[in-house]
Amino acid sequence: MSIKNPIDRYYFIFVCLALLILFIGLGSYGLAESSEARYAEISREMFLSGDYLNPQLLGIFHFHKPPITYYITTLGYRIFGVNEFGARFFLQIAVAVQLLLIYGLGNLLFKNKKIAFLSGLIYFSMPIVLISSRNLTTDAYLTTFIMAAIYSWQYYTNTKKVFFLYLFYALLGVALLTKGPVAILFILVYIISCKVIFKDKFRINIHHILGIILCLAIGASWYILVMIENPKLWTYFIEKQIAGRMTGSSFSERSKPFWYFIPIVTALLLPWLIGLVPNLKNRLKSIPKLRNASRLLFASSVLLILMFSIFSTKLSLYILPVFWMIAIFIAANLNHFSATGIRFIIFSFLVILSLLFTGLLICWYGDFEFINISTSAVIVAFLVNVSAFVISYYIDAEKSYKPAVIAATFGAAIILIGSMVLKTNDAMINSTRNMVHFINNISEKKDKTILVHDYLLRSIPFYSDARFITLKSNHRTTNREVQFQNNEEWKQQLWDIKEEAGFSKLKRVSKVPNTFLLLRNRTDLNDSLQVLTNNFNYKKTYPKWTIFYNK
Repeated sequence: MSIKNPIDRYYFIFVCLALLILFIGLGSYGLAESSEARYAEISREMFLSGDYLNPQLLGIFHFHKPPITYYITTLGYRIFGVNEFGARFFLQIAVAVQLLLIYGLGNLLFKNKKIAFLSGLIYFSMPIVLISSRNLTTDAYLTTFIMAAIYSWQYYTNTKKVFFLYLFYALLGVALLTKGPVAILFILVYIISCKVIFKDKFRINIHHILGIILCLAIGASWYILVMIENPKLWTYFIEKQIAGRMTGSSFSERSKPFWYFIPIVTALLLPWLIGLVPNLKNRLKSIPKLRNASRLLFASSVLLILMFSIFSTKLSLYILPVFWMIAIFIAANLNHFSATGIRFIIFSFLVILSLLFTGLLICWYGDFEFINISTSAVIVAFLVNVSAFVISYYIDAEKSYKPAVIAATFGAAIILIGSMVLKTNDAMINSTRNMVHFINNISEKKDKTILVHDYLLRSIPFYSDARFITLKSNHRTTNREVQFQNNEEWKQQLWDIKEEAGFSKLKRVSKVPNTFLLLRNRTDLNDSLQVLTNNFNYKKTYPKWTIFYNK
């Protein structure tokens, strides 16, 4: 992107402002259990051990995902230290890169820098994008590599510069190393849709063949290396991590109904959908008359959402790589919205912000037990509301870019308010930070022991160097995959208290000073465990957990 053009320059300034906003409050709240804590802890163990081939979680091999997310996170630790900011730093860089890529893709598809600019503003307003920047998972990085690969392919298609074809295959290989074969699905659907809609024949030449070899060399590299060490991983990857995720047999807790994504997409796009209500009949009739680039984005988005709806395993962030297409589609067709529809969109964003401020004000004044709202959060919410209304007032209602600017303001508001709310509500994301800080303050000794009953809290070692033990009983999270372990050292950190040996060890350690037992508040204690808690002299209650301890 050349910044000699005024629009390029203004967009570059917007990306810099967006990145600055994304960094605000980034490390102010604890790691969210369970996904974010899992990625952060695996990366921490990788960073400390220096073993970049075999990811481990709490001392047990964890081959669920390929390692790119861990590598990026360990780089954050190396620069900023092992903390929340270091864990999340490169997520913000990823979103900033996505904003640059969506500008490039919008311009490549429509040859219109204004559409490209509006695409970035709209993309920054989408809650699912903002959530991905605040929660350490593979999804933000996968989306970045997918967008970069498609940009390279689209640039090669437009210019026939072979370098970008090789770059496309290399980036596809990196995407495979980020989340596995699912990356191919997003890119294949886009390319096949493009070929069909633009009536472009599939042509394979020597560069494609070499590119595919490059892609496989990069994408399969880690899988080959770990399978050389442990051949049993071949069956594990194919049956559990690929087939099992599609059918839901491996991760039944993530199995959702076919319609799962419909309310999510509707809610995430609500202001824009409201804008379609006026003259809805005409809007639906205009779909077949859309420009080819719009039809490409529309078809690819719908097909991908349908495909992921068929898969049994579902999480909301799984469809994150679809939303850049939706953002460009909205931007390209914004000038076709009626004046009433535009007003509806702007009004919707302003109403949502006003309701958010009102809700925070009520919670702050009511001082409810279930949520803790700081005065500063209310002040920030008030200021961003004022800013949104001022921007809305000063931009002429006839300007087609007005809803996109209000949308971007909404996105900035969500980031600023969300960080402040999370800072004072650890229980909302099941963070252990405040609990472990309490334990560290009670006992500064390194030989203290932290026990967690029947739940896998991944983030405890992130905040404390205490001896940490998970007490396995009935909860699914404590069923660890130990078939790839080389020895039985993992048993020192995972005690099965349904067995006599495990419960006997628990009884002994419960009487030792500087021992802390974490119990979920909704746990039904059996008689033996009820008696066991009597060995502790003190307790402290949190919203979801109670800590029993001896000084």
